[in-house]
Amino acid sequence: METRWLHVTSENFASLREASRGVCVIPVGAVEKHGLHLPLGTDALISEGVVYEASKLEEFCVFPTFVFGDMYGKFPSMPDGTVTLSVELEMRLLEELCEQISKNGFKKILIFNGHGGNGPWLATFLRRLGNRKRDYVAATYFTWECAPHELAKYLLENGPGSIPELTPEDEKYLLECHEKKMLVGHACMGESAPMLALFPEDVHFERFGIEDGHSTHAADHLNKAGIKTMDGGWELDYPNFYCADDHPGCTVSIGRAALRFQAERFAAAVKVLKDDDFLLAENERRNAGWQ
Repeated sequence: METRWLHVTSENFASLREASRGVCVIPVGAVEKHGLHLPLGTDALISEGVVYEASKLEEFCVFPTFVFGDMYGKFPSMPDGTVTLSVELEMRLLEELCEQISKNGFKKILIFNGHGGNGPWLATFLRRLGNRKRDYVAATYFTWECAPHELAKYLLENGPGSIPELTPEDEKYLLECHEKKMLVGHACMGESAPMLALFPEDVHFERFGIEDGHSTHAADHLNKAGIKTMDGGWELDYPNFYCADDHPGCTVSIGRAALRFQAERFAAAVKVLKDDDFLLAENERRNAGWQ
């Protein structure tokens, strides 16, 4: 069954709603620099890809991707291509989209977040929803990056050949990365891997070595003192918008394994939401108190 909202005809929409058992997922990303080797839309592209693959395993409706997630500041020093909307606009847009989703019969809305910077405003978004009457429930799920460390752990627990997508060379590379405690954080192998599976033409490993992905430690003194700034000092520590060790040995086959792992895990989470009766019942109880 076609699970993507934009690809379904109006005639077949009811069938998708029934198969989804009222669950609709909104992939959410951002538009920001991801080192020199990954595209600006990495977070949105991975979110959309993982969500769509998961919908093939556990049917649910895939809403069009909310591309313009939260980016701090509109100051001139932001890298070219960055798109920043006001938090007020993000909140209003997402809320009205949820209302439209609910109007079309989906009462369980799950926001699949692929951008770490979205965490604060999405938490506030859910908090705002709790202050008003509505006939749907919303929740968030943060994407899970599994390359290299989680894939390596799986290999160590289950042995060579346990991840069918991988070659022996892939397995060796993943285990070496894990043993060396490869740095992951932003534009890391965890993001490069699924991008290789989804859009290999947009990945440019030849750009490694031009900019450093390690911390400058410029904000260490603030963090050690317990002082929390707007982004925790992340941009000071990682001015190249790259937080990772270079990973030229990452391959398309590693990417396919990573994408499958992420999709399977998310599909399992969606099944829990589909089977859940508590959230809607609790929402009805709260609604009963509104005048």
